[in-house]
Amino acid sequence: MHKHIITLLCALSMAISAPVMAKLKLRPDAPAQYVVKSGDTLWSISGKYLYSPWQWPQLWGSNRAQIQNPQKIYPGQVLSLRYVNGQPRLGFDNSGGIPTIKLQPQIRNLSSGYGISTIDVDFFRMFMQHPQVISKEQTREAPRLIAGPDNRVIYSTGDRIYADRQLEPGRYLIYRIEQNITDPDTHKYLGQLVRFSGEAATLAGQNTALAERSPKDVASLPEDEYYTRKTPLIKVPTRTAQPLVITNSASEINKGDYLLKITDEHDPFQMMPHGPTTQIKGKIVSVMDGIQEAGPYQTITLNLGTNDGVDKGTVVSLYKKSRQLKADLSNEPKKSRSVVKYLSIPAEEVGLALIYRVSDNLSSALIINASQAVQIGDLVMNPGHDLDDVTQDSTYLINSFKEIH
Repeated sequence: MHKHIITLLCALSMAISAPVMAKLKLRPDAPAQYVVKSGDTLWSISGKYLYSPWQWPQLWGSNRAQIQNPQKIYPGQVLSLRYVNGQPRLGFDNSGGIPTIKLQPQIRNLSSGYGISTIDVDFFRMFMQHPQVISKEQTREAPRLIAGPDNRVIYSTGDRIYADRQLEPGRYLIYRIEQNITDPDTHKYLGQLVRFSGEAATLAGQNTALAERSPKDVASLPEDEYYTRKTPLIKVPTRTAQPLVITNSASEINKGDYLLKITDEHDPFQMMPHGPTTQIKGKIVSVMDGIQEAGPYQTITLNLGTNDGVDKGTVVSLYKKSRQLKADLSNEPKKSRSVVKYLSIPAEEVGLALIYRVSDNLSSALIINASQAVQIGDLVMNPGHDLDDVTQDSTYLINSFKEIH
């Protein structure tokens, strides 16, 4: 159930160390007061005050690590800009109170339940139709679909399907393995991409077979198994498959697909945007749907994960890496023309991306904006390296010498 109440992650914050803290730059036309409207997003409101909307927590002067329950605001509430010790701070103008909002039922949205949407995007389409990162270990232990109606192997919305084991009651995402990812430089295995094809909910049932087990069966069998007879002389250990019903499908759902329990932890759109907490440097290793280029609101995969210091909500900049061109020496003295020289074209910042799913060595990110198409192999770093002569593939040696006495 999606509520018309919108909430603002007003206490969004960044626990960022001093070396990577980006300077807060307030827009000259930032409003002294802003009335929250239905349909506002965290990014859109932040953009009214900041050139870099992901720096919102600094404007609120808050600490992300200390926040458990983001404060809610409602349409009609007023935000006021003040200055504390010379620094801009945004807070609530409490004089107006909280208006009464009528709630209406709507189709559930994956972004609901955690306040105002971070960005305005079709989350369900993006989440279901684009590859995401899940660890191989998690997939190895995941339940699988083993049957559906009429002995079919392809299922769709409304079908009753069955998992290979009893499951906790609740909702489950359905997925299949898309591809394994290796590092473009070291060729080391980083993880797997999976594609979510739909969503299913468990159905409650009775299991009288378990209740009728004999004391001897109870002692010799796992708690979810009982005996059934294939012949009068042969009995075999058996467990009941878990019935589910498919509630949403973004693409065809197949026999053998995996199931992932939906919890707040697995909802990739419950996040608080923040800058990297350390210096990072990585690459784009995959673009959604296997294409080579991507633009705004498309998903990319980065060879950065929790082992590299990024987490869900981290905002990174995308760069065209620096490149070297052979210098034109035609106007140089003849003596100099025998020496080969190069010009270095510095890295160019071309976009911004928001990480929304992370594993140990990989992460999925949504491109928020891009001045040109980004490609596999483009650099991913902290914001602030525009026109920086960033070293990438070459090894640079420092000239040194020893004095002889």
